[in-house]
Order: sequence, then C-alpha cells, then structure tokens
Amino acid sequence: MSWIKVLAHDLRCGLLRRRYFLAPALVLLAFLRLGEAASAAGLSPSLGDMMLYAFGGIEPIVANNLRDFLDMPFRWLLIMSSVLLINLDYMLNDLTYSGQQVIVRCRSRSGWFLSKCVWSFLSTALCFAAMLLTAALCDACFGGRLTLESTFELSRLIGGRYITEGFSLTAWQTLAAGLAAPFVTLAALSMLQMTLCLFTKPVVSFLICQIQLIAAVFIKSPFCLGEGAMVMRSSWVAPNSLGPEYAGVSTYLSMGSALAVAVLCVAVGVLKFRRTDILGLEE
Repeated sequence: MSWIKVLAHDLRCGLLRRRYFLAPALVLLAFLRLGEAASAAGLSPSLGDMMLYAFGGIEPIVANNLRDFLDMPFRWLLIMSSVLLINLDYMLNDLTYSGQQVIVRCRSRSGWFLSKCVWSFLSTALCFAAMLLTAALCDACFGGRLTLESTFELSRLIGGRYITEGFSLTAWQTLAAGLAAPFVTLAALSMLQMTLCLFTKPVVSFLICQIQLIAAVFIKSPFCLGEGAMVMRSSWVAPNSLGPEYAGVSTYLSMGSALAVAVLCVAVGVLKFRRTDILGLEE
C-alpha cells in the first residue's frame, strides 16, 4: 500500500466531517457584529476588515496596568480554540478503527504519521477557507468591498484603546497579519496538539495548547506561539509612541518561529511514533 493511498484515506475520512461547520459558525458572529457597527457608522467593511476583526486579539499587556490583566480577547480565543477542537481526535480515532491495518499494509509507521501531519495542515487550511468564504458572504451582505485593504475609519472598531489615530494596512500587510500569521500559528498548534497526543490524552494536549494561547496573551515575544496570530500585536498596528512596552512584534518573525515549531513537532512525532506501543496508545 503506497503512501499516496494512505494520504487519500486520511483526506477522505478526515476532511469530510460535520464539525468543520463550527469554524464558520463562530466567525459569523464576529463578522455580523462588525458589519452592523460599520453600517451604523455609514461605512462599508472590506474583506480585510473582517479578517482583521476576527483575529484582532489584544494589544501588548503592560504589567503596571491592572486593567490590562482583566481584559481577555475571548473572541480570538474562541476562534483559535475551535480550530484546535476540530483537529483534536482524528489521529487516535483513525488508529482505533483501521489505523493498525493501514500501518501493516503500508509497512511504515513514519509514513502513517506523516500522512496525519499533511492531514492536519490541510484541515487547518480548510477551516481558514471556510472562514474566508463566510467573511466574503458577510461582506457582500453589508455592501462591502472584496479587497484585503483595511478601512482607516473602521480601525477603531478593530483595534483597542491604545489605537488613538487609527491604522490602515495594505492588502499585503492584511494578508500577512490577518490571514497568513493566524493560519501558520494554528497549523503549528494543531501539529503540537497531535504530537502531544502521542505522550498524553487528547484532552490534556488540548488544554496544554489552550494554556499556550493564554500565555501568548500575557507574553510579548515573536517566539511565543500565538503572538503572531493577533493583529493587534503586529508591529504594523501596535503603536510604539507610548513606549517600547506597547510596541508590536514582527509578523514575519512570528510566522518563522511558528513554522519552526511545526517542523520540530513533525520530527518529534515521527521519532516517538516509531517506538510507541500502538495498543497502549489506542487505549
């Protein structure tokens, strides 16, 4: 049995699931809220505004401001968590039903796990495609513009309390900060979550990733997984006029660190799965 057939099995069984409706359903609420606020202000949101609003997050938190610790980007956390929940248990479920037979037929544990890694990446891509399609539909309903350029007048709705003069991102900057960075971060977190399932229970691996997301809210570093997925933490948006503690981080550096984590998780996962007791993992 070739590796291509193993991958085809994962794509057929792993990507055709009802739970993928969860991601667009959650972002739909955010898009409707932004659209209604924009309409009330007599403005038309763009497709870029929709994605920036969904993955806005929160500005860098300053330790001497107690109020900052009371604010949590619940919308951002909910959207990020929904994708992780969608990708949580497919690997172990497949191993329980037909995975052992597939491993025997393809004669490669590494190939079987690498197929799951490709599935995890494509599963995250499918979630983002569903979000982007939902954003385009909402944008059309509110008479918006199908462009990734952000609207300066809507930046206060997207941004936080430190955005005093507003901001406007080009289509390329919106693509990087509002789509590419959140996608790469979630792909890395999904890979981390799947690899952790080789060491512990799926619920525990999911909670570890949640702790990582919460830690990213309070830690400002491009090497903290989750930092790059918040538009308000980008150096293109976060103001540095108030001091270096309020300045954002490099979106490109955040994406690079997330990619490094994903590659490391794949390598660790392959080495671990080669030596894993499949029967014990199944239980």
